Amino acid sequence: MSVKMDVQMTPRAMYDFLLYHTYSHLSGLIGAIFGVVVLGLGIRAMAQGDYTVGMMFFFFAAVFLVMTPLTLKSKAKAQVKTTPMFQKPITYELTEEGITISQEDQQTEVKWEEFQKAVSTNRTLILYITRVRALVFPKEALGEQYTAAVQMISTHMAPAKVKIRQVR
Repeated sequence: MSVKMDVQMTPRAMYDFLLYHTYSHLSGLIGAIFGVVVLGLGIRAMAQGDYTVGMMFFFFAAVFLVMTPLTLKSKAKAQVKTTPMFQKPITYELTEEGITISQEDQQTEVKWEEFQKAVSTNRTLILYITRVRALVFPKEALGEQYTAAVQMISTHMAPAKVKIRQVR
């Protein structure tokens, strides 16, 4: 049995991946927590009538809570636009041995044992090969193949490595 699909990377799917990747690591979580704490300090300062300090805290909270997602959105758009590989659809075939990735005349295969983890977000399935290198499958591109792809991944990867939250 195999599952074959053509995937066109979109800025939306790349943004979803970058958000997950950023906020699932300690540095992203610390930045978000820091932003919330600073926001709380700003509210407290404003409530005590210290508007200058309150506004300063609000500014720093905005940097941590708003600028990071906006920067990631811009980065996703630029990455999809400027990466030659994302200009044309990529064909993925999930087989018993692994995932074959092909585009035009180039082809490579990644064995199931090489994947470190598989996760899902609301918009994507992500298969990490290394801490920073991953295959990103937009759920909209998977369509009816979604359930079969999840089953194939779950069958061939160790359960501890699979963190796929929902099956449609």
